[in-house]
Amino acid sequence: MAINSANNASPSRFDPSARAFRLLGIDPGATASEIRSALGRAREMHIAPEKDLAEASAIVLDPVRRLASELSYPLDSTPDRVDLFYTERPADASDDDILQTSTQFAPLSAANFIARHAVRRGASSELLLGLIDAHNSIDVMEIYRTLQALRNRAGWPPPSLASVRDGLDDLLDAHCVAAIAAYDPIEAAAEPMLEATRWILATREPPLIQTHSLLLEAYRRAIAKVRAKADQQVDSACQALEQHSGDASSVERLADALHLWASLCEPLLLLDAHQELNDGDAKVTPDRVFGLLGELSSQRHYRTAQQVLEHALIVFGSIPDAAARLAEVGDILREMLQAGSTAIVQNPELAVPVRSSGFPHVRTAAVAAAALLVMLGLLVAYWAFDGEAALSVASAPNPPEARAEPELLPPVGKGQRFAREYVRYCRFQEERLRVVKQQVRGPEDIRAYNALASDYNSRCSDFFYQDEDLRAVKEEVTAKQKILEADAERILSTWPWRTNVGRAPTASPR
Repeated sequence: MAINSANNASPSRFDPSARAFRLLGIDPGATASEIRSALGRAREMHIAPEKDLAEASAIVLDPVRRLASELSYPLDSTPDRVDLFYTERPADASDDDILQTSTQFAPLSAANFIARHAVRRGASSELLLGLIDAHNSIDVMEIYRTLQALRNRAGWPPPSLASVRDGLDDLLDAHCVAAIAAYDPIEAAAEPMLEATRWILATREPPLIQTHSLLLEAYRRAIAKVRAKADQQVDSACQALEQHSGDASSVERLADALHLWASLCEPLLLLDAHQELNDGDAKVTPDRVFGLLGELSSQRHYRTAQQVLEHALIVFGSIPDAAARLAEVGDILREMLQAGSTAIVQNPELAVPVRSSGFPHVRTAAVAAAALLVMLGLLVAYWAFDGEAALSVASAPNPPEARAEPELLPPVGKGQRFAREYVRYCRFQEERLRVVKQQVRGPEDIRAYNALASDYNSRCSDFFYQDEDLRAVKEEVTAKQKILEADAERILSTWPWRTNVGRAPTASPR
C-alpha cells in the first residue's frame, strides 16, 4: 500500500483533496490499523493541529463519512499521477497549463484538480468549461467499482451505488459553489459565466447542459442581492423617464442600469430560454421596461420609446424569440414616427386575437411585454385617428337580445383566474372577431379591427380557467353561432366609413 507524503500540505480556502487522507499521508485503501499508525506519525511530525488530525482520523474510520473524502481523492489515478495531482503549480501558472495538466488525469481526478486551482482565483471561462466537462465525463459505475475494490481490500463495507451517485452530486455542487465564491466582486463572474454558457448551449448536448445548469444555479444564488439592486436601479430610471420623457440624461441613466442588469443576468436568461423555464425574478426588469414602453407609447412619446426600445433590443435581444418580437415593435414605432397621429397599419395580422392556453400558462416577460406595446401603439394610432369612430370600435355592441347566461367584460390584465362569465366573453368575442376579420377591407377596417383585437388581447390573451367552464362555453359558442355572427355584423355596421362612404376621417389634434 503506497503511503503518500503529507509534507508541504497546505490546504487552500477550498481544497477537498487536502483533507483527511492527505493530512494523514494515506490513500483510501488503508486499513484501520494503517490509519491509526498514520495518525501517530502525523502527530509526531506535527503535520497539522491536533484538532484537524483527530477529525481527519474520525472521518476515514467512519464508513459513511469517509465517502466524501474518497471522492475528493484522486482514486481513479495511478500512483505516479497521484503525486502529480498533489504537486503544487506555480502561483502564476496559466489556465492553459492547468488544463493541459488535467488531461493526464481520469475525469474525477481532473475535476478535483481543476476545482482546486479554479478557487484560488476567479476562474476563466476555459477553466469553468474544463470543470464542467470533467464532471460530465465521470463514469459513476467505474467509480463505484473502484471504491468497492479499495474498501474490500482494506476491510471496509462497500458503499451503495446510490450513495456514490449522491456523493458525486454533492462534490459537483461543492465545486460550483466554491468556484463562484472565488470571484471578488461577484460581478466579475458574469463575463466568464456568459462565455461558458454560450459555448455549452452551442454543443446541444443535454447531459453537458444539465451539468452546467448546476454551476449556473450557484451563480444565480450568489448574485441575488446584486441583481435585486440592479432591478431597483432600472425601476428608478424608468420612473425618471415617465416623469421627464424628453430628458436625454434619463434615457442614458436607464441604458446604464439596463446594461448592468444584463451583464449579470444574461447567462441565466440564456439557459432559462433554452430550457423553456420561467424565472419569476428574472421577469421583474423586463416587465418594468416594457411597461415603460407602453406608457411612453400611450402618451405619444414615440421617439423616446424608440430610444428605450433600442437599448431593450441590446439587453433582451439575445434571448431566443425576444429579438424578433422586439423587432416587430420597432417596426410599429417607426410607422408611428413616420405617419404621426394618422399612422396606418398595413398588416391586419399584427394584432389578431391570441388564444389563451389555460393551464398551464408559461410566457416569457419579453413576449408578453412586446405584445403589450403593440396593443398600446395600435390603440393610440387609432384613437388619434377619429375619436367618434374609436369609441364605436373599442366597444362591442350589446347583444341584440337578453341571454340567460351572463357575459361579463373581463378586467385588463394577465394571469388572472376567470369565472365562467369572463370565459364566456372571451370565447364569444373571439368568435365575433373571427367573423369580423373575414370582412376586413382597406386601411380603415384594418385599424378598427386591430383596435378591437388589441382590446381583446389586453383582457383575454392569458388567463386561468376551469376545464368544465371552458367545455360549457365551447358548447354555447356552437349553439349560438348565428347570434355571434349577427353580433359581428352589428360591429361592422357601427364603423362610420362603412355607412358614410366618401367621408374622410378627421384626425384628432395632437
